[in-house]
Amino acid sequence: MGLHYSVNTVILFVVFGGNVLLKRNFDTRDNVDGLHRSAECVQESIEPLMVGNLWQFWDRFPYVVNKCSPSLKDVKLGEFPNSDEFKYHFLPLRKLPNCSIISLGIGKDVKAEKKMKSVLPGCQFFGADPVDEDNNELFSSFGKFFNMAVGDRNGSFRSYVLEEIYRYQEVLTIDLATFIRTNIKQQTIDQLMVDIEHAEYPVFPFIEEKGQLDDWGIHVCQINIEIHSPTDEDRETFASFLRKNFVTHQWIFVNSEIHPFFKHIRLFMVNGRNRECLNRYFLTDNKKRVTSKTRDVHIEDHLFQ
Repeated sequence: MGLHYSVNTVILFVVFGGNVLLKRNFDTRDNVDGLHRSAECVQESIEPLMVGNLWQFWDRFPYVVNKCSPSLKDVKLGEFPNSDEFKYHFLPLRKLPNCSIISLGIGKDVKAEKKMKSVLPGCQFFGADPVDEDNNELFSSFGKFFNMAVGDRNGSFRSYVLEEIYRYQEVLTIDLATFIRTNIKQQTIDQLMVDIEHAEYPVFPFIEEKGQLDDWGIHVCQINIEIHSPTDEDRETFASFLRKNFVTHQWIFVNSEIHPFFKHIRLFMVNGRNRECLNRYFLTDNKKRVTSKTRDVHIEDHLFQ
């Protein structure tokens, strides 16, 4: 996938299907509005499909996300390839007071993270994987590695992990909120990359508005997540996350792909409501908008947490 920026256009090339989407840019002050128009576009297309057989929305979801992908002005989207996919990260608009990037599920592949580190040398990198072999050595060359699984609970459970081959193994686990508060110790997380072999489904409630992260004052700005081919229960979990997001528009879906055979979805999304995240990545003019329309001001403030 490649994105090429000019003054007036953004071209988005989607790997699966080879679709090229041409979008116009909006005025600088409208980046936030553009994000939320994108969310409305996804909602209008997907919500009617979320009845009956939930495979309808699953197969359609990546196409709709890419069709509705927001057009933004004066922001740059970084592409970071690993062995079989790209990770995406909007680059900060200004020097950050702190920057934290987390990878959950290393899978003995750190190409994307190492490229990110070269582009974002001021960021701290944190990685977690229940398999220590190779992952520790690879990740510790540029970041801090934790030999544990991160999910929705504390203790241990049976997980599908990659050693020489993928197999089930009893692993030490910690819930996402506790992991961040205990080990990262930052309120703003710039990027969260999640590839945790089906354990992502019970993590979705953590990133919802008023979920555990919100309750603890932790805000994630950008997420790359692999959503593995679901059971019926998994599809309902993801559908529940989408339904709640249709109300809040907290997460703006920027890019998505579906594997043609395995049917797992890769999704890149950004936080469209947290003011610190928007200041870091989307508000090119930090000056408060002055308007005589009090109602407009209230609507704009409602977009922020």
